[in-house]
Amino acid sequence: MTVLEAIKFAEETAKAQLPKQAYSHFLQEIDHADGTKEFGAWRKNLTTDTAVGYTNRRDWQSKAMGGGLAVGATATGVATGTSGTTLTAAGTFPTASQGLAGQIVACGPNASGTGSTVFGVIVSNSGTVLTVDQWYAAGTLAAGTTPNATCNYQILPGQMPAFYLAVTSDATGPSASDTTLTSEATSNGFARKIATWSHSAAATTYVLQTVFSATGTLTVNKEAVFGAANPTAGGVMPFESAEPSPPTLISGDTLTQTCTITIN
Repeated sequence: MTVLEAIKFAEETAKAQLPKQAYSHFLQEIDHADGTKEFGAWRKNLTTDTAVGYTNRRDWQSKAMGGGLAVGATATGVATGTSGTTLTAAGTFPTASQGLAGQIVACGPNASGTGSTVFGVIVSNSGTVLTVDQWYAAGTLAAGTTPNATCNYQILPGQMPAFYLAVTSDATGPSASDTTLTSEATSNGFARKIATWSHSAAATTYVLQTVFSATGTLTVNKEAVFGAANPTAGGVMPFESAEPSPPTLISGDTLTQTCTITIN
């Protein structure tokens, strides 16, 4: 049996055993610095169904499909203060059902035309303060400039996509109650990366894929999918997986991480 045949066999076997619900499975392809190639096995990953609050995969999907709470008097307005990770406004933001977590707040210049045009992923909120993972430059996913303290803002319905892939050397077994990836890698080319999305019309799956280029050494024991760029703020973590045969990468190696999500 060839490597590709073995991968296909493992994938089909896994699919046959999976329940009819949302799940995902990972595949690793490693290009070593010495020119050799190594494949991992497809493996089902754990969905965070019992995690508390916004980090729960079911809550994230429900808000994505239902729009969440981004309506009402405070869905748009003028800020009274901002920081690198917050926006404060008069009035009352909704806080029930994890509030506005996961939704996007878009900011523009103030009434005088001063300030940046950016957006942020809301990770939590109180009645008057939105906390975001970071500010993103409009039209890109690069870090942006903190908006003006009296910027105009608008909260958009729905959820920020969970399309960031992350890895860790931590070998603790995954749990459906996990909300973060313990000791998540943030250096040597292994920092959280946005994935390329692909999907065939009407298919029950979509694929997220990215490439990590190692500039140091790391043994990959677990991986996960996130809905925010900043590991400090975290964001939703709907999927997590343990690596059955943890690979050790050294400087010059590349790791192609492929995550296929199936929703039946």
